[in-house]
Amino acid sequence: MSRSVKLAAAAAFGGLLIAVAVVSATQPPARHDTTTYVADETGSPNPHAAELKRCSTITMPESGCDAVWEAERRRFFHGRSGSHE
Repeated sequence: MSRSVKLAAAAAFGGLLIAVAVVSATQPPARHDTTTYVADETGSPNPHAAELKRCSTITMPESGCDAVWEAERRRFFHGRSGSHE
């Protein structure tokens, strides 16, 4: 291959790279639509849902909330302890 053909190929390749860079720089960023699902608390299978929501907003320890959280842990772990056995 002659030197002028190599130079022309390199120039064409460089021009292609510049064209791709210009096009990608001028395109707006792609939008990623996300869907947010919100749980409906009406008819919730969790009988403690309302109390857990209330307890999650308080900052002081409360025995009623401790009992509800413990009942929820037992329900979640189906009576097993939370540790890996």
